[in-house]
This record gives sequence, structure tokens and C-alpha cells, in this order.
Amino acid sequence: MLAQIFMNKTKFFLNLTILFFAFKSYSNPSDTLNIMTYNIRLDVKSDGVNQWNKRKEGIVSLIKEEKPDVFGIQEGLPHQINYLSNQLDEYTVIGQGRDGGNNGEYSAIYYKNKKFKLLKTETFWLSETPEYPSIGWDAALNRIATVGVFVTVNSKKKMIVYNSHFDHIGIVSREKSVNVILNHINENDFTNHPIVVMGDFNAAPEDIPIKVLSKHLNDSFNVSSINKPQGTFNAFELKSKLTKRIDYIFTNNIEVIRYKHINKKLPNKLWPSDHLPVFISVSL
Repeated sequence: MLAQIFMNKTKFFLNLTILFFAFKSYSNPSDTLNIMTYNIRLDVKSDGVNQWNKRKEGIVSLIKEEKPDVFGIQEGLPHQINYLSNQLDEYTVIGQGRDGGNNGEYSAIYYKNKKFKLLKTETFWLSETPEYPSIGWDAALNRIATVGVFVTVNSKKKMIVYNSHFDHIGIVSREKSVNVILNHINENDFTNHPIVVMGDFNAAPEDIPIKVLSKHLNDSFNVSSINKPQGTFNAFELKSKLTKRIDYIFTNNIEVIRYKHINKKLPNKLWPSDHLPVFISVSL
């Protein structure tokens, strides 16, 4: 009799456990978001066989295949932004060019317009005068950050997303650019909300900008044991060993479930860009 009661109780708790995990796995997809950063390489004739017109369809195919809910791009010229927007109709784009308005390269953010509601957006410059187009410190060019404040349509959860591209020449500029973004987070009282800071930072993990960011935010690279390839920059070299990591997704108040560098080539065996996309799955 006691044995029968024990077996019944064991069966009951086993079924309860199965139901719990079934419910959890069922409910998780709506709370899981995919986020990606991708330097798509600007359109320049000097790229020859790697010019934009030979790569653009492959980049769209990659985005559609990976299905990011939010993704940031760097180096997008206005006509590249228009092309992506026309091809990716389930996304809305925010941002402006680094020379102001629709001029110069974008650090744009695309988001699924049926999954998110945009509460606020802003583009600011990585300089001593972030409110208008300007070059900061020893930078070679204007550099910007785009920020979007979103709320998920289903769960009403808030998320703040920054996307940026640091200067490729100015060492001081890259270090100061981190402070401009961190100051923006603090000044807008975003610290306690889920935050994503992503982009091409033109800095290695051991460089000061990344060390400073890592003190305040979490480098999502560190959550995964599957970190191959290590690097994100291929320079269009077909046999690149992919050891140079300069593209990042930092987070705060977010659980990172998955991390990867998307190491895919076009059907013609060329790279779709001189950078690999960085992709994470997160839970808010």
C-alpha cells in the first residue's frame, strides 16, 4: 500500500515537472530575441570583385536566413540603406548619416516592426559636441552612435539599443567615444534597463576602449564556449584566419543565451562583407 502511494506521488511530481518544462519551453520563444551587428562595407568601386552590387543580394539572404529581431549595420551609405529597407519589408530602420540627415555613412538600427514599438530614437556624434555633426579629438572622420528605445509588443518589456562605428585612426577618439556612450546611458537613466551596445569598435579585446566597456557592460562573447572563429574581420581575404575581433555586442540586464560569428561566404565563394556578423540570442 505504501509502495503504491509512493509510486503515485512520484508519478504525480514527474508529470508536474514535465508540464513545467513544457510550459517553459513553450513560453520562452516569445521572450527570446535575436540581435545582430554587421559592418556591411560601404559601396566603393575600388573593391572590384567585392563591390556592393556583387554582394548586396547575399547580405539580404544572410539577414533573412538568420532572422535577427534587431540588427545594427555600419558603413551603410544612403543608397545601401534604401536597398536594405526595400528588400527587408518586415523591418523599420532608424538613424541618420554621420554628416547629418541623409548624408554620409549610417550606423543604422533595423527592427521588426511587428515585434517592437519604437518609443524614442536619437543619433549623436562621438565628439566634444555630440549634438551636431562634428569630428572628435584625433579622429579622421565624423563618428556617430544611433540609439533606439524599444518596447516589445507582446511582453511590454523595454530595451535600449545602441549601434556605433568608432574611428579607424584616432586612438584617443576611440577611448573618448566609449565615455560619450556611457555618459549618454547615465544621463538618460538607462542603467537599470536592458541595454545593448553593439558595433564595429575598431579595437581589440585588450585595447582600452574594450576594457572600459567591459567594466560597465558584459561582452557577450564571454558567455559562450563556442567562440570559433575568434575574429570578425576578414579584409575580403578568402583564406583569412579570422583572428582579429573588432566587432562586439555588449549587454546589461540581459541574459545572453547564444553567441556566434556568422562565418558564411557567398555562392561564388567570396565574402559578403569584409566583416563577419556577430549574432546573439537573448532573454529580457
